[in-house]
Amino acid sequence: MSDAFRLAVAQPRSRAGEPEAVKLADALAAIDEAGEAGAGLVLFPESYPGPIRAGSAMDCRTEIAGAAASASVAVCWGRIERGGDGRYRTVAYLTGSNGEELLRYERAHPATGDVHPVLSGVPMAPGAGLGIATVGGVGIGVLVCSELWIPEVARTLAVRGAEILLAPAGGAFRRVAPNWQLIARARAIENELHLGLTQALFGDEAGSAMIAGPEGVLASTDAAGLIVADCDLARARWLREHDDSMREPKEFDSLPGLLRARRPELYGDLARPASGLYDYDDASRA
Repeated sequence: MSDAFRLAVAQPRSRAGEPEAVKLADALAAIDEAGEAGAGLVLFPESYPGPIRAGSAMDCRTEIAGAAASASVAVCWGRIERGGDGRYRTVAYLTGSNGEELLRYERAHPATGDVHPVLSGVPMAPGAGLGIATVGGVGIGVLVCSELWIPEVARTLAVRGAEILLAPAGGAFRRVAPNWQLIARARAIENELHLGLTQALFGDEAGSAMIAGPEGVLASTDAAGLIVADCDLARARWLREHDDSMREPKEFDSLPGLLRARRPELYGDLARPASGLYDYDDASRA
């Protein structure tokens, strides 16, 4: 079992009207850079390099698989796809360091409101499950954009064995950015794991790229580019396996044993159907 995992997070700038081929070229260059940095995986934003717009015929799976194999680095990237039912879905892929497809995750909780019609031209249909796979013997969970704000998603992935969460987002955070970063840190702390967050930079906005651990931020940038950090899996496992203590000096910066302290038998309401819930399936037919 690996005790460390080097994670790279790419935060590209997305320019209006930019040809899709430019995004792909930038992504391939970032994969090479991540490989040269010795990363085990590189994360891209939601629906990047794309396509992000409905009606596009671009399919870069072959190019990304080739770049991943050449650089010996796994890649989390995304696109929107039209299914056999005629509806579009946001899909995140995990491509292995040998070019094989490890995960195809359809975003289970599309954004509400006008987000997808504005960014992609169409609403998105929900996927049917959650996204988790293994990279280099390490459990990797994927939750897309605002799914980071739904604590049940991250917690379920952690319970299923994720030690690193990947949180690709679309961008245009602006005034929400500080709380988005706060939520990212909270997910890492409360689930005693590491988390990579990134977005596409639209216009002149500052970015929110971050690699956070259960006890603090390891790397961050508001600029376009690549950040890299070593995730100390052994330390996160120590936190999961030990209990809180009043002893001083404390051996931890975040409370240990949180996952073991749960009492699932008390949380049945979380799985009970309720009125007033957002109807993702109906919204996707708008």
